[in-house]
Formats: sequence, C-alpha cells, structure tokens
Amino acid sequence: MSNMNKILLSTSWFPPLEYFVYLMKAQFVVIDEYETYPKQTWRNRCRVFTGNGPSDLTVPVSKPQGNRTQTRNIEISDHTNWQKNHWDCITSAYGNAPFFIYYSDLVADCFLNPHPQCLSEMNKRILHQLLRELEVKIKPEYSDYFVQDTEEYLDLRFAISPKTKDRKQLGELTFPPYYQVFSDRFGFHENLSIIDLLFNLGPDASDYLYQIAHDTNT
Repeated sequence: MSNMNKILLSTSWFPPLEYFVYLMKAQFVVIDEYETYPKQTWRNRCRVFTGNGPSDLTVPVSKPQGNRTQTRNIEISDHTNWQKNHWDCITSAYGNAPFFIYYSDLVADCFLNPHPQCLSEMNKRILHQLLRELEVKIKPEYSDYFVQDTEEYLDLRFAISPKTKDRKQLGELTFPPYYQVFSDRFGFHENLSIIDLLFNLGPDASDYLYQIAHDTNT
C-alpha cells in the first residue's frame, strides 16, 4: 500500500470507526470533494445499532448538475422531514446508552438545528466537532481540485465504503468488542458510526480508536 503518513479521504457524514482510525494514524490528511458524486456511500449516510439491528440513516440529497455533480455541490434535500425522523431513530436506539446524556447535544446539533444547504459543508462542520470532542490534533485539509496523482498518498476515498466490492484496498482492522445497547439480542457489531462509539463508550472512545490505530500495521 501507499504511504500511510499521507492519506486521501472522502467527506463523510458521522463516519464509521475505520475512518477515524486511519485519520488518527496519519500525519497529513486531505479530504477531496471534487470527485463526481458516487451513490450509496458514507458521504450521506451512517450506520447505527437499533432495536432491529444495524440500520443505515441516509441524508436525502439532490444533484444540481445531474449525474456529473461533484460532491462539493451536492445539496441537502428538505422534501422529507429527515432530521426529525433520524433523531427519533437515534433517541430510540441510544436513549438507554451509558453516555447518551453526555453526547446527545453534540449529535442533536445536526438533527435539530438548521443545517447548511451543502452536504459537504454539513459534513465538514460535523467532522470538526467530532475531532475536537475526540481530542484529535490533526486538522484535515481540503483539496481545491480532484487529486489524480495519488502516488504519495494512501487513497481511501472510495475504499472506506459500505460496498464490499470497494473495500479491496483496505487492510483488516480489529475492533475489540465494547458494550452496545442491543448486543444481548444481536451480538457485537463492529465499525459502526462514531455515534455508536460515543454513546456507548463515552470519554474512552478516543483511547479505543487510538489503540486500534497503534495496533494496525496497515
């Protein structure tokens, strides 16, 4: 694989845990929003653990330039009451989690307050808040063009994905089990959204991610 010290990432909405592991392991991070927007990725969705098992929450979006729209120009659609519906799902799933009361304001900011019209701007705001909460010192930079020369990077823009076929470039990360609200019904589910880790593990979330970053040789 390419240089682990410099990585390329896509924008992501409440990213999965592996997103933070790679980010924490790197010394230089670039987030590229100039790609042609791909469907069914973590750019506008996250996976949480509900009373029915893992479930994806998806932000509805529109493409002003059709299928050629770049990610940075993707707009959030308000044709549905997605914010309230998603927040109702979150509170139902994590209302009894050990640290829900401590982190609910942080997460609710996205769901209950006005959001930017642009998906990437909302994701940027969320990521900034999460990195501050996790006390991650690295500050990702944002490219001002589509990065084609990736020789000096570990390019994870398309590899960190819910689609198995896109994940071939990724190494295997080991996620030690931690308490999850519905694990007694469904067992432990790894690599969910950061929302799951914060509500269940609380202030130990950062140490958990840093330990995985330290242990992996990817």
